[in-house]
Parts: sequence; C-alpha cells; structure tokens
Amino acid sequence: MGTIRLAHYQVPNRYGAGKTPCSVRFAVLADLHNNVYRSDVSRLIRAVKKEKCDAVLSAGDLVLMKHGHFETDQALRLVCTLAGMMPVYISNGNHEARMERLYGEQYRSYEQVMEKAGVIRLHNSSVEAVINGMEFAITGLELDRRYFRNRYHKDLYVPEIRKRVGKRRKDRFQILLAHHPKYFPVYAQWGADLTLSGHLHGGIVRLPVLGGVISPDPELLPHYDHGLYQEGGAKMIVSAGLGSHSVNLRINNPAELVIVDVQA
Repeated sequence: MGTIRLAHYQVPNRYGAGKTPCSVRFAVLADLHNNVYRSDVSRLIRAVKKEKCDAVLSAGDLVLMKHGHFETDQALRLVCTLAGMMPVYISNGNHEARMERLYGEQYRSYEQVMEKAGVIRLHNSSVEAVINGMEFAITGLELDRRYFRNRYHKDLYVPEIRKRVGKRRKDRFQILLAHHPKYFPVYAQWGADLTLSGHLHGGIVRLPVLGGVISPDPELLPHYDHGLYQEGGAKMIVSAGLGSHSVNLRINNPAELVIVDVQA
C-alpha cells in the first residue's frame, strides 16, 4: 500500500493584522476520482485527523465520471465522514459537472447524501465563515467544459467570474475554489486572496527540472502544474491530486494531501 504525501503551505492573512494572532488549518482535497492512488480513503481520513485540521476544502473531481459510467461511493464516504468531524466545503470540477449534465437524477442523489451529512456545497456561490476567530469568504467557481478541453477552449475574463459568483468580499480573507489552475491571473484580478486548484494531477509524470509532463486536457508541460504561485498579493496552491483516471499512472507523483495554514 502506497503512502500519501503531505504538502504543507503557510499563507498570511492581511486582514488579521493587528488582531489577536491565530491560525486556521485547512485540508485541501482535489482529484480523488473516487479512489486514492495506491492507497485508500481510510488512510486519507486518518491523515486529515492526524494533521488536526479545522476545516476541509475540496477543489473538485471527488468523483469519477468517464466513458459512460460514474463512481461516487468512496467520495461520499470521505466527505461524509469528515463532515462529522469538521466543516467541509466543496466545489465541483469537470467530472461532477459531466455527471450532472449526463446523469442528472443520480447526481441529485449524490448531492442529497452530502447535504444530509452536512457537507457545504458551493455551486457558483459563496459562504461566510468564522473559524478560530478568523473571518473568511469561501467561493466555489464552476466552469463548463469549454474552459477545460482544448477542443472546446474558451478564454475566461473577470466579468464572467462575476456573472457566475458575484464580486469578492473586501472585508475578509477570500478563498476561491477553482478546479482549473490555468486561469490564475484572472482569479487574481477578480480578487481571490487564495485560489485552490487541481485538475492537472501534478502533470501525471514528474521529472527533475521540467516538473509535470502532461495535463489531462491534454497539454504538454502545463505551466501551473503543482505547488505555490503568486500574482501580486494573490496566491494559488495547485494540488497534485489524490487519484487518477483513464490511465491509472502517476510517476514520481504520489497521491497528495495539501495542508494550508492561514495565519494572522
């Protein structure tokens, strides 16, 4: 059984300046695809508990929706179990969007199970949260397939984000859950203090110096393949993801659980 790599990041909260110092720890999930690569959901749940997280944020693609079938059982087990321990906020990725489009009734059943468990679902919407005395606005941005596949490609601009989710909150730390990282400059222009993304699976194959080799889109040597990026004062963390799909392969690229400490 393989291990789950932990990736820790620290992000300052400028809205906490002059206030009582505090920290909020988030576990960030991305690209589970209903199965932890070379590991399992039980081990992932234990890892989140061991890190003593205050809340969970999911940047999309918890489920697998490919080649005419979908899988949700392990995704539901994960988020429903964690929701019994701490707040869980999720936004959809392209796999959930495809499932909703093609299998609407089953998708609604999937959402109903999460709703019953207390999972907070952000479908082009925002919530305000106070965690450890720190104030957040958490927004889930969903984009349609034109923004993912090269053959459907469409550029993204700030007015489109505002049309989908409205304006950012200016009085608190703004987190944006946006599955595809390629639009980071636009997320920063919209006003996200911290964007959390995935989708690229760390480039699937990771090589020294080059980094990630190919994205699921597909695209060679994707720019925002993994790690921490910055545009002015805005930051984005791209998870290498927890699972795989279609080709069950990750080289030099184990399943990754991202831990983010937002510090005032």
